[in-house]
Amino acid sequence: MIAQQHKSLLRFLTCGSVDDGKSTLIGRLLHDTRQIYEDQLSSLHNDSKRHGTQGEKLDLALLVDGLQAEREQGITIDVAYRYFSTEKRKFIIADTPGHEQYTRNMATGASTCELAILLIDARKGVLDQTRRHSFISTLLGIKHLVVAINKMDLVDYSERRSPVFVKII
Repeated sequence: MIAQQHKSLLRFLTCGSVDDGKSTLIGRLLHDTRQIYEDQLSSLHNDSKRHGTQGEKLDLALLVDGLQAEREQGITIDVAYRYFSTEKRKFIIADTPGHEQYTRNMATGASTCELAILLIDARKGVLDQTRRHSFISTLLGIKHLVVAINKMDLVDYSERRSPVFVKII
């Protein structure tokens, strides 16, 4: 317990436009680092059958999209925070909404963060909301920005698309 208290804490958020994969990225991170309890995993299997958007697969976005309206609409509305730790560090992740009408919620989630992961859908590229989230992150003093191009499998892992996004941002 004492060792846990002395670990440094990193607060970060996922941001970007709607459907860029923010909630799924967090769900994948939690799943792959075994931060999900058995009862949560069982519940996730059931929820994926009822509300999932991945067919028969596990819908990892549902780990953070907990509001009924979020599950019914398949979107993030409010900021969802998840905590996890490793041997060396503690983390608090803020999953923020990508829809324009919920930009205020994104700013709330970003307000305490030190790092932002800005997701870009490889098919859609940099959108107005992508730029807006980048600007808000900078405005709030977030000095560390990771640009992650997501869904590369849907463009056959075409590397020539990547530099275009970085130049636009």
